[in-house]
Amino acid sequence: MISRKRLAFAVAATIAAAQPLAAEETPTPVPAIVHRDGAHDFDSEFGRWTIHTRRLMHPLAGANDWVSYDGTKVVTPIWGGKANIAEVKEDGAAGHLQFIALRLNDPAARQWNLNFASAGVGTFSAPLYGERRDGGNDFIGPDTINGRSILVRFITRAKDADHASSKQYFSDDGGRSWELNWINNYTRAKG
Repeated sequence: MISRKRLAFAVAATIAAAQPLAAEETPTPVPAIVHRDGAHDFDSEFGRWTIHTRRLMHPLAGANDWVSYDGTKVVTPIWGGKANIAEVKEDGAAGHLQFIALRLNDPAARQWNLNFASAGVGTFSAPLYGERRDGGNDFIGPDTINGRSILVRFITRAKDADHASSKQYFSDDGGRSWELNWINNYTRAKG
């Protein structure tokens, strides 16, 4: 019997994969899944990175109020790499950001779950679920914004061994359309 969580994820992922994002924001198509446990999908991220972030301050509100931040991301493996913690600290004109992403591998499902918590809130958001696809990691899951249920899609891509990016999208219409609201560019710190 499939769990409710996996069933909800499968339905959300199917809806999301079938619905295109805005033309200028469309990620690459979802390729066929290669079955493996994925336990080392984040190994290339371990270490210290500089980060530049662009963030939409009022997503799903028709706004265009982007702000920038700069800071660091430190990714530390735990459980032999089958889990890791990414700690982010950034500053910008809109203030200070400090959060962690706890990423846990589920070898039976061949997926990861991604859990965010900010220092200002102190609790984890609903986890996103995903796996390695097309040279990066693709996650999706439910969340709320201003009391409304939404879907979140978070996509990471490595450009090379020292450069990577990630983007976050929100959908308030069940995945029929997506709004880009967060862009991160990472450069591995030297030394």
